[in-house]
Amino acid sequence: VKRKPDPDFKWGIVLKETNAVIGDVSIFDIENARMGSVGYRLDPDLWGHGYVTEALRAAVEFIFTHTELDRLHATADVRNTASLRVLEKCGFVHEGTIRHGKMVSVYCDYHIWGLLREDWEQMKATT
Repeated sequence: VKRKPDPDFKWGIVLKETNAVIGDVSIFDIENARMGSVGYRLDPDLWGHGYVTEALRAAVEFIFTHTELDRLHATADVRNTASLRVLEKCGFVHEGTIRHGKMVSVYCDYHIWGLLREDWEQMKATT
């Protein structure tokens, strides 16, 4: 049986000092080579050091430089202020809130965030 290649992207987040993998960033559920979802995870002991922000910025740069994707989107539990801040720092725009929705395997209120290639290009031109 022939399998179709997985169109998703997944990168490990590596701590430079020890070369240990401490988390990951993914672009997944890519639709028609136009848009994809963003996800990230990090060892909880290392939260608050900017590692996810740095990794997500690099992933976004790769996607908008080396692929045809035009839109990235992410969801984050309204209570997860750290994740909301990561998305904001990386240029994502709050697009709406789902109330009592299912996010992964949890029912909660969650925000939807989006980043368009054109937004990223403008942001990059001003920095």
